[in-house]
Amino acid sequence: MKRLLLAVLVALGLNTTQAQVNVCDSITVTGSQTQMSFQVNGINTFVANWETISHDSVVFQQDSMVNTITVFNYNPVTNLPYDTLTQCLVYGNPLDVCCVEWVWNSTTGMWAKMGMAQQPYFCCDSITYWTDQGQGLFVGLDTTNMVHNPDSMIVYWGVCTGYAGAGICYAGNGISDYFPQVTTSDTIKVGYDVFIYENGVYEVCNMEEWLIFDQNTYSWVLLNMLPTSINELTFNRSNDGKIYDLLGRELTEIPVGKLYIRNQKLYITR
Repeated sequence: MKRLLLAVLVALGLNTTQAQVNVCDSITVTGSQTQMSFQVNGINTFVANWETISHDSVVFQQDSMVNTITVFNYNPVTNLPYDTLTQCLVYGNPLDVCCVEWVWNSTTGMWAKMGMAQQPYFCCDSITYWTDQGQGLFVGLDTTNMVHNPDSMIVYWGVCTGYAGAGICYAGNGISDYFPQVTTSDTIKVGYDVFIYENGVYEVCNMEEWLIFDQNTYSWVLLNMLPTSINELTFNRSNDGKIYDLLGRELTEIPVGKLYIRNQKLYITR
């Protein structure tokens, strides 16, 4: 749509380069995400036409012959306001045109020009997850340590039973989900893909971990947190000189013609 508007202006012989930067830089905006006012400040110029264009190139509002306009921001498809808008301005004598892209910053509660908007802060390291302690597996995303409040999040879960691909995998979605197929005797792999959207930008966070149920703490723990080997137990046997028969009974004297044990060795006296 922006290219179409510029093409029409060029076809009409209008100047599309003169003083674009000055006029575009003079535009200010106030108001909320759903209703805002755009105004040309500090420049005495004739404004012929405004066009407000959505990020999907739909012209949803036009105004003419004013230096200040009010825009009602509404997407009829999603029933939500757009978070990215393009404002094109036809102005001056001879007529000129410029377009400015605006981004809604939910953190500051203000509109900002593209390139000047504060970049969203996500940080996948601030996201973790929790598991329950019962039969079956309840799993959920923990976002309490996230610095920003994103516009939206989409979460997909994957849970596999059996180590090294020997079991079955199950899919889920949402902030939390339940997998009744899991038992506490399983070794399981838990993973998630989290799509975080803020100010028209998105980030993807991924995680996969192997878990096993610890009967001592009655909770799911990382597989590498449990012992992976058992050391053989050894016993200290003292060489005390005592005499035993082959059944392990202690003897008071050395038997004649029979095997006996002393200091862990076999003897026979004839």
